[in-house]
Amino acid sequence: MSVRGIYRLTVRTYWRQAGFLVVLGAIVFVPLSLLDALANEVQEVDSHQITKLELAALIGGLAAQGVTSMLGEVFYSGAVAVTLAVEEDRSRPTLLRVARRIAYGRLIVVDLLFAVVVTIGLELFIVPGLLLFTWFALSGPIVELEHAGIKDAFVRSARLVSRRFWTVFAVLVPIALASAVLSGAVVDALPPVLGSDFLSDWIAEAASSIAISPFYALAAVLITLELSDASARGARPI
Repeated sequence: MSVRGIYRLTVRTYWRQAGFLVVLGAIVFVPLSLLDALANEVQEVDSHQITKLELAALIGGLAAQGVTSMLGEVFYSGAVAVTLAVEEDRSRPTLLRVARRIAYGRLIVVDLLFAVVVTIGLELFIVPGLLLFTWFALSGPIVELEHAGIKDAFVRSARLVSRRFWTVFAVLVPIALASAVLSGAVVDALPPVLGSDFLSDWIAEAASSIAISPFYALAAVLITLELSDASARGARPI
């Protein structure tokens, strides 16, 4: 399958699963976007003009917001993997079933390690960061699809990606960059709602996340399924 073919399959899958993905996205990202909007508000507070207790509460709130956002992203990507994994049975899982099947602990650790590794690579030079991003981009889906452990997920991701590195790079890196740019553009472009920048930020963040986030998750899961299947058959993957 070519890069264009993966994009087409991602769009077709998005269209076929649109209802489920939008509902799931609303459940996950509407409350998380509220936390993000609140965090943006409190970040504007002058730390020199508040008490130590208020500052501690502010720091704690921001930390809690970060953890909650991470859990939301983990839940969403895991839910997409579970949904596509059972699609062959033509029995779309319920949200409750999805929530019960997600390996939260392993996914959280994998996501944290992935973020740290890629960030270090980007800080050193841009190229190493992009290379590390591509090699380990399938670690999360592998945890759900193959029930792999943390170390095995990274090793398996690198092994699968090495078979068609530039194909994976050409699909996931542009989607990740475009998602970040478009999400920021939507937030910046929406005028104040009812005269409130807070409401504007909340609505824009939620809407952009619900609309854009599924594309990366779908593409990563579809690539993982294709590469895993090709590896099992001993065939040349995508």
